[in-house]
This record gives sequence, structure tokens and C-alpha cells, in this order.
Amino acid sequence: MITSRMLALLLLAAACTPLNGQEVRYIDLTVVQQRTELRYPPAPPPKCEPDGSCVSGGFGSSSIGDGAPDTRDPHGLGIYVLWVNPTDIDPREPFEAEFRVLNTGRVPMDLPVSPHLSDLQPDDPSLSFSYFSLTLLAHISVEPYAEAGAFGLVQLYGSPDHEGTMIRLQPGEWIRVKANVKLSFWPLQPSAGRVYGALWLRKNTFHPHPGGSSIEIQNLYPNITQMSRETWLPVYLHPPADPAEGKQ
Repeated sequence: MITSRMLALLLLAAACTPLNGQEVRYIDLTVVQQRTELRYPPAPPPKCEPDGSCVSGGFGSSSIGDGAPDTRDPHGLGIYVLWVNPTDIDPREPFEAEFRVLNTGRVPMDLPVSPHLSDLQPDDPSLSFSYFSLTLLAHISVEPYAEAGAFGLVQLYGSPDHEGTMIRLQPGEWIRVKANVKLSFWPLQPSAGRVYGALWLRKNTFHPHPGGSSIEIQNLYPNITQMSRETWLPVYLHPPADPAEGKQ
């Protein structure tokens, strides 16, 4: 017997995936220890005054260039959470999730697919460099409050200067990503919820400085297609009994 949820999934697949669509990459992050640390030159010696006070030169900062999607843009991506395991989630423990990122637009799109940000940095830690990042989010909408809940994320990285770290998706093609997801926030009370996917696509420039660094972040805005609410995956959150261990 075909349920309404199964029918919705079939209709979604028919609407979003052309007949010539195919999977072009499967990425299993559950078996990878990601390398994401970036280097910068050491800080200069602190400057000390006669009174004994000293000033160190290390620092770090970031800036974000924001914008908004344009419905006329031919670039489009669909983000779907295909399954999670377990569905009874202890927020203190990671859970497995599998994502599908589908080119739902009318033109090809280049996406980062490397687990390792560190491998993109030049050998000289004093040099700035640019890279793309794809952040996949598992959002948990806690019933009955659609805006409240929890989320966890994983990231992929890439640069056209590093062979194999970017992939071109033709319209209708997709990648699949399996990852261990750790929630960053969760409600304090046991809660039923539903999981859905979201993504951030960004271009980043890392500027190392003696003793620190800064990052310029440019948000990119392809039009995003999400699964309908009827197809979000049901889960149940079991937060720790001690409120001091929870987050909001």
C-alpha cells in the first residue's frame, strides 16, 4: 500500500530529477578524519613597557559579504536528508545522516567535494588563499514550534587550483554525502521533531597574519529546492536529564 508520504517522495523525485539524471559522487565522511586546521606565521615577541605591561600582536577576525537569491538565476541546488540513524537521538552523541545535493538549475554548477581544508593551503603559511565551502545542515524542527529545534552540520571544501577537490554537476546530477552529525543546539525537554536539509555555499579567502588570521566570506545564492514538509524525516530528541548539560 502506498502511503501519502511515499507518494509525495515519488512525486518529488519525478519533478526534480530529469530522466538523464545520475549520481556522480558518493562521499563517506564517517570513515574520514577531516583535516581543517589552517596555519599562520608565529606572533612577534610582545612589546613590553617599562611599567611591565605587555601587548601581544596575535588576532583573528572574519567578515561576511551577504546578499539574496535571485529567482531569475539559472543556478539551483536541491538539498535533501535521505535518512538518519538512529532516529531516537541523544543530542550529546553524533548520529549518521545521508544528504543528497542535486543540481536543480538549468546550467552546470561546480561544487567543493574535498573533506580536507588543510590540503588547500599553500606551503608558505604567510600567503593568503581562496577556497569554496559547502556546508550541509541537518535541521530538526521541534513540534509544534517549526522555528525552534536543533541543527548539526558538516562541511566540504575545494579550489579550482587543486585537482579533484571540485566537481561539476550537470542539471539533474547529484552527489550523496554520508556523515556523522553532532548537534550544536537542542531543546531542554524531550521533543518529537522532523529533520530537513539546508545548505550554505560560500567563497572564502583566508588571510594569515603574524599570530593570527582573518577570513573574508562571500555567501553564494543559487536557488535552493527543499523537500516538502510532508517528507521531512521524523525523529525524537532525548536531551540530558541535567539542564546544565543542554543547550538552547
